[in-house]
Amino acid sequence: MALNRRSQTLLWLVVVMLLVSGCNSSPSDSFERAADAPEGSGEVQVRKIWSQRVARGHDGQFLFLRPVVEGDRVFVATADGYITAYNARNGRRDWWVRVEDERLLGGVGSDSERLYVTTRSGKLIALSPEDGEELWRSAMPNEVLAPPQSNGQLVVVQTIDSGLIAFDSATGNQRWQYDSNAPVLSYRGTATPYIDANLVVTGFDNGRVIALDVVAGRELWQYGVGSPSGRTELERLVDVDGSPVVHNSEVYVTGYQGRVAALDLMSGAEQWSRPLSSLQSPAVHNGRVYTTTSDGQMIGFSRTDRTELWRHNHLEWRRLTSPVILGDHLLVGDFEGYLYAINQADGRIEGRALVDEKGLRSDMVRYRDRVILFGNGGQLASYRIVEN
Repeated sequence: MALNRRSQTLLWLVVVMLLVSGCNSSPSDSFERAADAPEGSGEVQVRKIWSQRVARGHDGQFLFLRPVVEGDRVFVATADGYITAYNARNGRRDWWVRVEDERLLGGVGSDSERLYVTTRSGKLIALSPEDGEELWRSAMPNEVLAPPQSNGQLVVVQTIDSGLIAFDSATGNQRWQYDSNAPVLSYRGTATPYIDANLVVTGFDNGRVIALDVVAGRELWQYGVGSPSGRTELERLVDVDGSPVVHNSEVYVTGYQGRVAALDLMSGAEQWSRPLSSLQSPAVHNGRVYTTTSDGQMIGFSRTDRTELWRHNHLEWRRLTSPVILGDHLLVGDFEGYLYAINQADGRIEGRALVDEKGLRSDMVRYRDRVILFGNGGQLASYRIVEN
């Protein structure tokens, strides 16, 4: 069933309303109440290093404006068109620009030469990381909610209608386009593609993870993270919105009402998998895989034999971000703006901090011994973990 852009948007909005209300991992089930925010054991402090208020932040929009770190600078975009560069060590602002007459949808992408942002009007814009000067802009056939990704030669964007487009990083000329089959209904969000010198890997709303050759966009392999089943379109949701995580020669993926799986990066062959429902990226460290599920559970798996090491529901229905590794801990954020430090060994919540009272939705980024995250209300902040 083909839908025009307006119809697709209306359907996505319906599902977004369910998600914001605490949507169950089984979409047909009734409303679920979020657990109270746990305080943690107090064994560690989640300590703020610096923070800055950045324009209107997400400006009340359901967006995922993830910042990006390049060298010792962090770049962030706001919904109302501002792009700002900060010193990642101390939070000092270096420069800011505003994209005139444009609203921005996805977070900032980067390589060593350029920054990339996408607009609501369907433009991909490249800017200088030194001062924000616009270098080029190119038209896209549809909106892009995830930050563009570049290997220095190509920059790829994933559109909301399950397309993947590659542009020349230096000129903005389109090099190739790949189109996938989009389902009638999906969550408002897309995976952020992984790109290196040889291939691009990403997940789509139809439950498939696909690898493409970077030169021509030729499909190399595909893998089904989830298979649609059920009588209604809500029951058949199998979105892959979590970004692929590459570790050594493997790629780790998750899917809504699907599974967490480890695949061979070059062939797509499944190494192992476990049933699981998640819209977030996994984290991989020291022989373990960590996930947050769509109903707010946290699970640690053994990477070698896929056994479950621990699981807890202390953050149930709190709409968690993807976990990030920091030392011996995982950091995750939630819809009320709390940031939690979780022990990797046993899953205990050992500390927390309130970052942004309007919530945390975008994934945080790692910088040295700390993380940098951008809250829904425009709070850009850097945190680290301190042992008590």
